[in-house]
Amino acid sequence: MKDNLNTNVPDEAQNPAFLVGAVIGGFSIVPEDKEFKFKGLCPYCQGDLTYRCNGWEQDENGLWMADSFDMECSTEPDMESEDWEDWMDNHSDMPYVNQLPVDERVKFSINKHYRFDVH
Repeated sequence: MKDNLNTNVPDEAQNPAFLVGAVIGGFSIVPEDKEFKFKGLCPYCQGDLTYRCNGWEQDENGLWMADSFDMECSTEPDMESEDWEDWMDNHSDMPYVNQLPVDERVKFSINKHYRFDVH
């Protein structure tokens, strides 16, 4: 009996090349160094937050999803500035109560819509 499922199917369909910008299974494939910007999301100062993935895990389909992030607030002064220590004190108050819930919502949102082209 002939298997019609794979007849006349191009190699690309059987072994797809994951192209950045492609949509696969409802997910947009983005570069591993993509920055995600969220306006007014900082729980301490309502500044803009920028997230960059620094760790990934594979989903059940073998696609790479975010596991951990580097995050930056738009209001952070230069570390050499006299304002940095006050800023840091204000931005590190009860992080498990203030920052962690924001980070978890961001991770959920990113993983709901994106997968990463990890090399």
